[in-house]
Amino acid sequence: MHSAYPSLEIQPPDGDSYIINIEKVRLTVGRDTQNDIVLPNPKRTISRQHCVLEFNDNYWWVVDDKPSANGTFVKRGENQRIDVRTDGKLRLKDNDVIEILDKFLSQDKPVFWKLTFKNLENLTTNAVEQFRHVYLAYSFSQQKLWRVDDTSEAINLRPQAQKLIDYMAKKNQLNNNQLTVCNSEELIKAIYDDAFERNNSDLAHLIYEIRKKIELDSHEPEFLKTEGRRGYTLKVKLLD
Repeated sequence: MHSAYPSLEIQPPDGDSYIINIEKVRLTVGRDTQNDIVLPNPKRTISRQHCVLEFNDNYWWVVDDKPSANGTFVKRGENQRIDVRTDGKLRLKDNDVIEILDKFLSQDKPVFWKLTFKNLENLTTNAVEQFRHVYLAYSFSQQKLWRVDDTSEAINLRPQAQKLIDYMAKKNQLNNNQLTVCNSEELIKAIYDDAFERNNSDLAHLIYEIRKKIELDSHEPEFLKTEGRRGYTLKVKLLD
């Protein structure tokens, strides 16, 4: 941990908010009194251990991978609301608001506990991240993909995902090892050789599956990126 701690502003459904410093690398959140952050909840809409906040890979994350009964949501800005259960975890940013259902005032009016994440060490974290050299490497001869940081971790891919990575890597190679946009139509043709009619939905599902394996945060991909309506690019170091 760094010398300056992040904090949480905790807003109960009824009552005044209060602030706590996060002084551990892992905190449990839930209605059970054994949690680090206890959310009293007579309606039992909150799980005993509902979610976890943890410091990992130089970032803070909220984790809901059991998953919880009624979900953990992160409100980011005015218009974005993310269900943490989608990926099981989400990297937190300064001023993200974690929302956990407490009760319903009526059938369509939920009331939440709100935990606002305040990262007091953004500058320190970002400075450290600049020196972390994380990249993907792909070997054509071995047909293998690695995520490389302090160690090299081979990434297991099912056949269709392997075809996508191989195709996009070859497109980069043919373009003097430069990032090359691959459109959806060509990727579908390169990946699928079965008798079923495939569409953009099948491709999007496969892209999502790969991102969960290779990205630090699949909501903000660094390696397999969407380039507007043009298609996708793959940032990867090519090996023999």
